[in-house]
This record gives sequence, C-alpha cells and structure tokens, in this order.
Amino acid sequence: MEHIAKKILEQRHLFGKRSDYTARIVANLAAKGKALTRQHVYNVVSGRCFNMDVALAFFEELEVEKKRRGDLEALANRQVGEPADYLTTA
Repeated sequence: MEHIAKKILEQRHLFGKRSDYTARIVANLAAKGKALTRQHVYNVVSGRCFNMDVALAFFEELEVEKKRRGDLEALANRQVGEPADYLTTA
C-alpha cells in the first residue's frame, strides 16, 4: 500500500498544476458506481489518506493523460514538419 501511495506522489506532477484530474477521477469512479468527493480524491493523491479505488482510477487517468500529451506532441511535430500550403504554391 505504501509503495502505491509513493508512486502516486511521484507521478501526480504529470497532470500539471491547474489540471482537473480530481474531477476526471471522480467521474471515472462514478462510472464504476463509486461515489467519492473531489476533496477525498485530492486527499488520496496528496498522500493524506489512502483508498485503493482512487489509486487505481488515478493510474487509469494518468495513462489517458500521457496518451493525450503524446497525441498532442505528435500533432505539433507533424504540423511543424510540414510546409505551409501558401509557401509551396508559386
């Protein structure tokens, strides 16, 4: 249990400071039929208490966030690598 809490503390910065990750975790848990408040989720993520359901939902949302950022980075790289249409027409 402690190693899971430590992993959460090490990886929560990946969401960013002004992220809505707590709301996304609450929505994830609500879809599974578990009703928790954003405050409870935040307390688990910040290491004040522990809840395995919240921990699992945290890692699920973390994977979604990593995929989203990877997709955005790929899109940005593709746009930077392609010449603009107005530059290629003469």
